This record gives sequence, structure tokens and C-alpha cells, in this order.
Amino acid sequence: MGKTIILTFITSILFSMTYLPPKHTGKCGVIAIKAYTQNLLGKNVGYYAEFKNSSKKSVDAIEWTAKFYNNFDELKGSSKGEWSSGNIISPIESGETTRDLEGVWVNGATKVFISITRVHFTDGTICK
Repeated sequence: MGKTIILTFITSILFSMTYLPPKHTGKCGVIAIKAYTQNLLGKNVGYYAEFKNSSKKSVDAIEWTAKFYNNFDELKGSSKGEWSSGNIISPIESGETTRDLEGVWVNGATKVFISITRVHFTDGTICK
């Protein structure tokens, strides 16, 4: 009994020490394939994000949360972002990519990671 408790305690300590770096997360076949901060004079003033539609439908809107980290992978802040097609911007067809630039001020941020929260398809369906 005592060995089981000690083994469980040691295992839980080892799992708590496991480092999982931040990463992009997608939804419904739409993924962020690249994102990076835009710095001006050492200050983060925004970020670029590139999305790929791997679904079988055309996408006309994407909503996401951007999380900002420093080089120690410490969370420095977050913000919401969204992209929509319109009169000039075409929907993202299956297999295609698009880029977006978002303006946001997050002090000390050097990296950004995207978590897609909603996707709207041209057929009117929404994936949450």
C-alpha cells in the first residue's frame, strides 16, 4: 500500500514537470499554419496569421483567439481576431490558404499562437 502511494506521488510530480510548448489549434478542417508577431522598435504592434482550409467546403469567416508569449513561453496576453471574405476578398476554397494582419499591442510578446474558435462556411453552416 505504501509503495503504491509513493509511486503515485512520484508519477504525479513527473507529469506536472512535463513541458508542453504552446501550439496552434484548428477547427473543422481550418488550421493556422503560421503566425508571427510584428515588432516595431522592440514593441509588438500586431501579428500575421496564415490559415489553410483543409475542409471540403469554402470558408467565408474565421474567428480565433491569439495568445501571446515571450521567449520563456510565459503568457503575456491574448486577444480575439477574425477574418471574413467580402466584396474584394474571396472565400477560402478547399486546399487554399489566406493571410491576415491584426493590430494589437501586447507588451513583451515575441510569439503568437492561434486557437480557432469558430468557422463559417459559404453554405451557411457554422462550426463551433
